[in-house]
Amino acid sequence: MARRLAAAMGVSWFLGVAWIVLYYVDPTLPILSDLGNWNLLAGFCLLLLGAAFALALLVTVIVRSARRP
Repeated sequence: MARRLAAAMGVSWFLGVAWIVLYYVDPTLPILSDLGNWNLLAGFCLLLLGAAFALALLVTVIVRSARRP
């Protein structure tokens, strides 16, 4: 479970940063040009999703460590 959360966190952060960078590098790409400035919201939502995965990972690690004698 923890590995999946860590992988999802990393992928989400990478996609969020990549989305924002692609928007600034070439805003004329097909999907990016349709969204306009909403691309920033999409990128930051992916970053926040990564933060939620990080919080879930932290809780999972704390709960697992509390169960071990």
